[in-house]
Amino acid sequence: MQIAFIVLLLLFSSGHHPQSAAEIDGYWSGAIEVYDQELAINITFSFVDGILDGTIDIPEQNAYNLPVEVLEMDEESITFQFQTGTGPAIFRGKWNAADNTIAGDFEQVGEKFPFKLKKQSRSNGLSSDLPERELIIPTRAGQISGNLILHQEPSPLVILLSGSGSQNRDENIAGFRVFGTLADKFFENGYSTFRYDDRGVGQSEGVADATLHDLAEDVTDIIQYLHQNYENRYTDLILLGHSQGGLVASIAASEADVSALIFMASPFLRGDKIIDEQIKIISEQRGISEEVLEQNLRFQNRIYEVVRSNSNWEEIENDLAERLRAQINQLPDQQRQALGDMNSFIESQINRQLSTAKSTWFKSLIEFEPVDVISALDMPMLAVFGGKDTQVPASPNSEVTEQLISDYGLNLELAVIEHANHLFQRANTGMPSEYGMLERQFAAGFTETILEFLDGLQEN
Repeated sequence: MQIAFIVLLLLFSSGHHPQSAAEIDGYWSGAIEVYDQELAINITFSFVDGILDGTIDIPEQNAYNLPVEVLEMDEESITFQFQTGTGPAIFRGKWNAADNTIAGDFEQVGEKFPFKLKKQSRSNGLSSDLPERELIIPTRAGQISGNLILHQEPSPLVILLSGSGSQNRDENIAGFRVFGTLADKFFENGYSTFRYDDRGVGQSEGVADATLHDLAEDVTDIIQYLHQNYENRYTDLILLGHSQGGLVASIAASEADVSALIFMASPFLRGDKIIDEQIKIISEQRGISEEVLEQNLRFQNRIYEVVRSNSNWEEIENDLAERLRAQINQLPDQQRQALGDMNSFIESQINRQLSTAKSTWFKSLIEFEPVDVISALDMPMLAVFGGKDTQVPASPNSEVTEQLISDYGLNLELAVIEHANHLFQRANTGMPSEYGMLERQFAAGFTETILEFLDGLQEN
């Protein structure tokens, strides 16, 4: 059955409680108790750019890397499913953050079995003897907590800005410590770093539903604090933003004293255009027809119009409910029954799909024009894209980058790392569901490209 209602926003949506989703992220192992026997399962949850999804392995059934869709979650519970030949298999569990367990019922074809999962520690194999210190920095929105790594001698300092969704300071995605690994690499090559927990994560305060300009205020406050307290410990200040972090970094760079700017898989297109590109990519991956794709894009654009005009959501919600109800009625009886109460299911799906679109953050995203800000920046810049990135596709973003360089004569370098995904791992499909199955290391050429750019700054 093809999806005839709006495809979930791959890069920028999150119907989940952000801090809870960030803590769920990672590798979980456990079992389903089926008639007094245990069926072992392993699940990797991935929370990246506001999306929580994952993959499941069932070794005894030779089933590996099956996509998992998280339907609902809050601070105490989580519901997720994967598709089987007989319809969806659904896990409804209670999450205990204190002991990192999820326990509940597994439902398939009308039967229920208890299951339990335990979060496992997966190390990158990194032994960090770095001179890290934790800072608590006061900002206009509340305190920000992060890790500062300084060389003994004054050196360039790179501030790392994470993507959308609530990320911790390591930007730990599906077990891959993206920023933690980058900080290690930078220190090995003579560069100091500061990375921090996003609003509402760890010891950082502030409301998670913030505009891009609000988040940029956090960065300018961090810069001011570092300038006041560590000015004699660094020579230059460079901002590196991953995905949405690049947008926030560009705003901060226009307002603060910054030496250079690195865009790490950051969109150069407006947010609504990026989401449309993602819908096209996921539709192609799932074999969705052109006709259905066009329906989805038209519906998505209706959402943009409601957001921009602050209109009433009732028409959109009713339309979405009708579409979803019609599709459910086409399902076989077993699959319909597995969804439980239809009205409750439809309501939860509508809330999930529209909750992000109703946020203050989303409105700021689809109205923000990266070109307007970046074109006015007078500093060395580097834009790096992954050739297999399905969240911020190298094309057309690299095309916009090239046009900016041509039209404005910017000091902006462009690099595309072939075979790399949004996290700059060497990828197969580039889809987010694959992140947890790949090696937790950067693709060849990624860190080398950034270090070459940073080294070049010191030579000029």
